[in-house]
Amino acid sequence: MASKQHEEEVKAMIDSLYKFAGVAPSWDGEVNEKVAEVFGIMIHETARCSNAIKWLPAPPGGPASILWLAMNFGKALFKHFQSKVSITCAKGVIYKWKHELDMASMGLAYQGSTTKWV
Repeated sequence: MASKQHEEEVKAMIDSLYKFAGVAPSWDGEVNEKVAEVFGIMIHETARCSNAIKWLPAPPGGPASILWLAMNFGKALFKHFQSKVSITCAKGVIYKWKHELDMASMGLAYQGSTTKWV
């Protein structure tokens, strides 16, 4: 079960991606499991685009969760690998998924991933 600390770590990672990509305003939604799933897809798509963090394992048995993100992709590691991620890729992924991330934060709309981890 994800703790408040795990949720704050995921929120900081999302905010960090927005700041890294120069997308304003930075993200300030509520973290829940739907948000973790959408952000997991965003990380995966950014990695595929920039080919920088292929080492990241796919979440076992389904979509990313708050706990999986916090345990496998903590804030320090996320910040370290930002230098290897394309800003253009990060911006494109944010623009593509921003609406879904916001809706998931409100507990609305997002129905699940069609993106497969490879």
